[in-house]
Amino acid sequence: MIEIKGVIKNYEWGGHHYISMMTDSDLSDMPMAELWLGDHKSGSSMLVDGSSLSKWIEASPEYRLGKKLVQRFGTQLPYLFKILDVKEPLSIQVHPTLEQAKQGFLREHSLGIPVQLRSYMDENHKPELMLALSDFYLLHGFRNVTEALNELSLFKSFDPLVRLYSDLGIQGFVSSIFALPADRIRSLLLPVIEQYRNAYHQNEISKSEPLFWFMRSVEIIQKKARPLDPGLIMIFIMNLMYVPKGGVVFQDAGVPHAYLEGQNLELMANSDNVVRCGLTPKHIDIQELLAITKFSPIVPKTLAGKPSLDGGLDYIVESDDFQLREYRLDKGQSLTTPDELGACIWFVLSGEIRLGNHHHYSRSGSAFYQRPEEVNVIHATSDALIYRASVSARVFS
Repeated sequence: MIEIKGVIKNYEWGGHHYISMMTDSDLSDMPMAELWLGDHKSGSSMLVDGSSLSKWIEASPEYRLGKKLVQRFGTQLPYLFKILDVKEPLSIQVHPTLEQAKQGFLREHSLGIPVQLRSYMDENHKPELMLALSDFYLLHGFRNVTEALNELSLFKSFDPLVRLYSDLGIQGFVSSIFALPADRIRSLLLPVIEQYRNAYHQNEISKSEPLFWFMRSVEIIQKKARPLDPGLIMIFIMNLMYVPKGGVVFQDAGVPHAYLEGQNLELMANSDNVVRCGLTPKHIDIQELLAITKFSPIVPKTLAGKPSLDGGLDYIVESDDFQLREYRLDKGQSLTTPDELGACIWFVLSGEIRLGNHHHYSRSGSAFYQRPEEVNVIHATSDALIYRASVSARVFS
């Protein structure tokens, strides 16, 4: 296996310390929001000699990806592995299906839309799995209608929204609030903001309440002198999830979601396609979001792992593009790397290990690329927690 170095993304919602400490990087004035491990064109990992992982793979794709992966997915890794440090809420967003991505990319490309104003950066879908590395909060899908109406009814100035939701249902309601003029949004939201501002500052609102995340988002928006956003209303009609450390959530195409706070590990199809509708200064595309969103209520749930034969824990999802396996090694334990799933990326989350073909030790934040049919031995010199990204075993069945 060869060592690779991830690419850090400096998005404004990120923290400053978590990824820096994990990767032993110098502290920066810029937030370190994401660490990317993979060969995506918007941020390819590097080999230790400074060359690009994507170019290294391109030079010999069948040898470095595996013939099966090239036949099924082409000459890029099918997945992208990330570490996220979420200090501020992200945009409310939806990811497309494969067909929607192909059509959307072709449409925006043919129209000559500037990259910064596009929703589709590539032709791939983007189902994704997240594993919480700390207490993690997110919005995930729409609440059932009764819950959403009860939540909106808590606030007097929202009475018109209650009637609108009752009359139009979820899809009609979402379409309508994003068509409201800015002064109408302010008249709906400002009474709630003023009523609960002191309570928020005195820590009298629980993180288990949508109101907390509404107020936090308002504070950030106002601090950055941005206008109040219809996306703020969405907080009250979406499922608010608390995911404890180690919990796993799968987000398929069409499911609206927004990360709110915490650190996580993400594994997804190799794409950067994001259709946004609110809580962001980035490009939003309401019409496209309305076209690709699943508006049926869902019951949020976490994904249980399935024990593997070699002592790992597999997180299996509907997508063939990726599968995550977790290994918890005790000090002194050795693991012979499985070689049955083509090219893999390994990541050391905690502890210290040494690879059989390396003379040096590797610690938290270290990452490795395993070629198809390559076998190595991982020696744990302390208790260690390691993750392996691969394609789904279904690809080889």
